[in-house]
Order: sequence, then structure tokens, then C-alpha cells
Amino acid sequence: MKKKLQWAQILIFLGFITLFFVLNLVSSDIDFSEQENRYLQQKPKFSFSSLFSGKYTSAFETYVTDQFEFRDTWITLKARCELFMGKKENNGVNFCRARFSGEGDMLVSGFKAPDTKTLDSNMAAVNALSSQSGVPVYFALIPDKAEINAGRLPSNAPNASEKDIIDYCYAQSEARTVDMLSPLKNHADEYIFYRTDHHWTSRGAYYGYTALAGAMEFPVNDIGHYEVERVSDDFFGTLWSSSGFSWVAPDSIDIFVGPPDDLSITNYPSGTPVTGSLYDYSFLSKKDKYAFFMGGNTPLQVIETGADDAPSLLILRDSYADSLIPFLLDDFSQIHLMDLRYYRAGLSEYLKNNHIDEILVIYSVSNFCTDSNIFLMGNS
Repeated sequence: MKKKLQWAQILIFLGFITLFFVLNLVSSDIDFSEQENRYLQQKPKFSFSSLFSGKYTSAFETYVTDQFEFRDTWITLKARCELFMGKKENNGVNFCRARFSGEGDMLVSGFKAPDTKTLDSNMAAVNALSSQSGVPVYFALIPDKAEINAGRLPSNAPNASEKDIIDYCYAQSEARTVDMLSPLKNHADEYIFYRTDHHWTSRGAYYGYTALAGAMEFPVNDIGHYEVERVSDDFFGTLWSSSGFSWVAPDSIDIFVGPPDDLSITNYPSGTPVTGSLYDYSFLSKKDKYAFFMGGNTPLQVIETGADDAPSLLILRDSYADSLIPFLLDDFSQIHLMDLRYYRAGLSEYLKNNHIDEILVIYSVSNFCTDSNIFLMGNS
């Protein structure tokens, strides 16, 4: 009886292996994974040089893993098994269960504090910009939901204090600092961060706008001033893509501000100007729906708002600023958006040629800690 059971186990195992070998053999390769939001490894080309160097075997191993049949189902199953065994995270993303009906489950990556050497270097660049630019420079660090919603994280989940990082940087700052933490913390129970993504929502961006208004001394509109329009109910963000928690419900995307009639936006994706837009509706049919705001990552964008008597503003930023821009249109005549991850034409020359009145440096805490291009601010 024992021998028969062993043979049955062997046959089941061999059948399983054979089934998936055949399925992977006859199925077509997939170029892009919607669930993971990334391109998958395609079959590598064989050569003896790549074989002996190890590149071929490494690429082929990744290819087999990426193209394994029912890959998305296995990823979800792994995430469910992690929860069943008591773990509350998968691939570095924590699963935070809804606390009451209607709230929705939330995905959060715990914050890992950088070494102070990185922060000191980035702050030196911000301070150099402040001393050399000849115009007021404002500095705003946006806390992520790992800080704002820290209370929702599973107990003992690794999560350093972003407030400590903000305090450390602001203590060194020669620029005018903006308290983004307080207004977000005061509205922590509202829908101010996407549940499946790392970005803030339009409502979160509004509270960031109120903080900027206080620091930069321009009038602020009450939230009731805006007529909210929902443009999507099926946004799955980056944390959803990387975590495997595919059963978490999608986010919704709202806009608070419609584009003014006299608004003009010019994008410079590669030096040649093209017409841009405040909202790019084509992205609502794609996976990366957050790129709906301003059309996604672009080296340089220039906005002519039509507010002729207002000052001009240069924003050195990450993608959090994209959903913030609509709230600033009444307060600046021109808004120049520069992403130093992609812009390489020289900041000092740009300042000389474009008559900038004010500068805003605005990053999420996590991006400010990790962006290796912030040193370019010090070359102004």
C-alpha cells in the first residue's frame, strides 16, 4: 500500500511537470504584464559567447519565470499563502485591512530611512540653489502614506519615521520650508492617498496646496469651491502591481479643477516643443492611469496660465506635483515644471533665460531620499 502511494505521488508530480511543460511549449509569449505593470523577458537569442559569459542562462531563467503559464494566478496565490501563514506583506508591500465598512483595504510600503550622508548631499544642493538663484526658494517634503497612515500598518512592520527625516532636512534648510505634514495628518482619515498606489489623490494634493498657500502667501480656495468630477473607477497602482494582492479593489480618480479656456501647455520631451495638456484622457484606458495628470513624466513643461499679473514659478519636482498643478493655475502667470531625472540642459542657463520669480522644490520624502539627480540643483 505504501509503495502504491509513493508511485501515485510520483505520477502526480510527473503529470504536473509534463502538463506545464506542454502548456508553456504551445502558449504564446506575453510582452507586457498588466498586473505587474512591466514588460516581461522575451526568449533570449542563443550564442556561445553569451552562454559562456552566463548572460544567456541568466536571461533564459528570467524568461522561463516571466512566461510561466498562469503566472498572475500563481503570484496571487503566493500572496494569499503569505497572509494565511500570518505574514502581512509580500514583496515589500504591507496589506492593511479595512477598519470599517466602506473604507477599503490599503497597500503600503514601509519607509526605510536613508543614511544621513545622502540627505546631507541633497540638502547641500537645495541650499546652493537657494543661495545662488537670486529668487525666493521654497522647499516642501511630502510625507507618504507610510507616515500619514502608519497606524494602519501591521504590528512590527518595518517603518522608519518620515517626520524625523523632514525635521532633519528642514533644520538644515536655507530655503523657506513648507509644512506639508500637518494638513495631511489632520485629514488622515480622508481619501488623500490612493489605496493601491504610492501617490496622493487630488484631495491629498488639495491639502498640499493649502500648505503652499500659507508659506508662499497666496489666497487659498476652500475645498467647497471645487466641483469634483470622477474620471475613473478602475485605477490599479504600482503597489497593486508589485504586491500580488490582486483582490484589493481599484481606486477612483477625481479632478477638482477644469482647465481654463486660456490655458496653454508646452511639453519638451526631447528638446522639440509639443502641445501638452493638464489632463491626458488617453491614459485612462492604460495601466498607468496616474499619468492622466499632465501626461506623465516629462523633462520640461511650461504652462501659460493666463493670470498675467501673477509671478512666474519654477517647480523642481517628482510626479507628486502632477496632480497638484491644477490648484496653482490662478496664482502664477507661468509654471515651469522640471524633472531633473530627465532634464539635462542646465539649470543655471534656464533660470537666466526665463525670468523666474520664485522656485519651489517639492518631492515626496521617499523620492528625496533616493533620487540621485538632486545634486543638479547645486549647479545653478
